[in-house]
Amino acid sequence: MGEISAATILSEYGDIKNFSSPSKMLAFAGLEPSIIESGTLQSNGKMVKHGSGHLRYSIMNIAMIILRYSPTFYDYYLKKRSEGKCHRVALSHVCKKLIRVIYCLEKNDIDFNPSLLK
Repeated sequence: MGEISAATILSEYGDIKNFSSPSKMLAFAGLEPSIIESGTLQSNGKMVKHGSGHLRYSIMNIAMIILRYSPTFYDYYLKKRSEGKCHRVALSHVCKKLIRVIYCLEKNDIDFNPSLLK
């Protein structure tokens, strides 16, 4: 992740310690799926796209770049593709994984170590 991308993420989120979970960070960026409920039917819909468009754009672009340089993220992307997800949906899953990694790094104040990723 480059300096400008990191600065964009940090400036949009502010202090990441204000978020109690990575799912709250996903919701802030508008990367969580919508829930469609009607009577007894319930399904997950498309990405809600609420929140900061700049943040969502930056995270999606970082995810595309990270696929080239991180075997862990690329394997995760391929796993989602093998589950039948299209490119954009699999990429959104990579974004969610990236947000979870950022949350863990910032919350615990540790440096990134690719060998610790699953």
